[in-house]
Amino acid sequence: MRKNFHVPENYFLSHSVGCLPKVTEAALTSDFLGPWKSGASWADWMPVLDRFRHGMAQIMDVTAAEICPQINVSSALTKILHSLPPSSSRNQILLSKQDFPTIGFVVKQAELAGFELCFVEGDVLDAQRWGDAITDRTAFVHVTHSLSNTSHLLPVAEICVLAKQAGAKSVIDAAQSTGIVPVTPKDWGADFVIGTGVKFLCFGPGACFLYAAKEILPDCNPVDVGWFSHENPFEMDITQFRFAANAMRFFGGTPSPAPLVAANAAIEVWSGLEAKTLHARIRENLDTLCEAVPDEALVSPKHPIARGGTCVVNPADRTLLRNNLKAADILHDERTEGFRFSVHAYTPLSDCTKLASVFKASL
Repeated sequence: MRKNFHVPENYFLSHSVGCLPKVTEAALTSDFLGPWKSGASWADWMPVLDRFRHGMAQIMDVTAAEICPQINVSSALTKILHSLPPSSSRNQILLSKQDFPTIGFVVKQAELAGFELCFVEGDVLDAQRWGDAITDRTAFVHVTHSLSNTSHLLPVAEICVLAKQAGAKSVIDAAQSTGIVPVTPKDWGADFVIGTGVKFLCFGPGACFLYAAKEILPDCNPVDVGWFSHENPFEMDITQFRFAANAMRFFGGTPSPAPLVAANAAIEVWSGLEAKTLHARIRENLDTLCEAVPDEALVSPKHPIARGGTCVVNPADRTLLRNNLKAADILHDERTEGFRFSVHAYTPLSDCTKLASVFKASL
């Protein structure tokens, strides 16, 4: 696994940026710069979009028709919210204060269009809390699959059922889970799933995705459109616009092929590997870290089935751990909730063992 990536020593930041696949540079030269240099340009770039859609569909076990490339999660959520305008009786968007801040920023701006922001109260890991908060005024229920600050996995499938029973649409943020644990929109019954490849999928920035279930697509009329949202982008009649019949109606204007070329190169790497084996390796690496942390200092779940790809540690004495991590050249980050350390299938056991020894000396 490690031989396929440029992995820095002691790298525990895949929750921020996944390591660079070794095939990416060559792919950018041949599939992005090559067509540009030759003059073929769009003739050769267009298939890049289709490859990305089929690749992401395979990863999530959905159809390519339900996948639309996006530049970032914020844009994807904005397009979803404004494709189904609020009504006078159903205009609330329910989310959690533990969501990534960009989600709250997007929803707050949606109030300009008549939506109302609402937060779930209490333990967001308890599906019943969501059920209590969903009403006949709820238009959208936004759920983060894996919390970025704690690595807890939320009961997505249960919440999607509650949303559907109340007549609300579900939007799942899989930014911190795609590529590290199974992301299964069909099993969840989700209406929409949004996510990024910059983290565990190792796509690099700018290659994100929007999944829209085929059942809901006919009802979606995005406001942020462009010629690639058109049924036939190359019709070139300014007086005629017809939404694409599939999820590409969410696309917008002229795409940037480079991030999708890089994404496709990474997808090729993943396609040659067994996902279940990778996920098992990740769980084992995280177990090594979590077992070295006292229960009182461990923020992320100890049980593998309950967590994403990150071990979060919050000791009583942060200074000692901070200093020891710096001395050991451990690449990590620190949030209010604690120090974050993510692992991947390319993370060597020796790095995990080294970090575990730092924990034992500092906690």
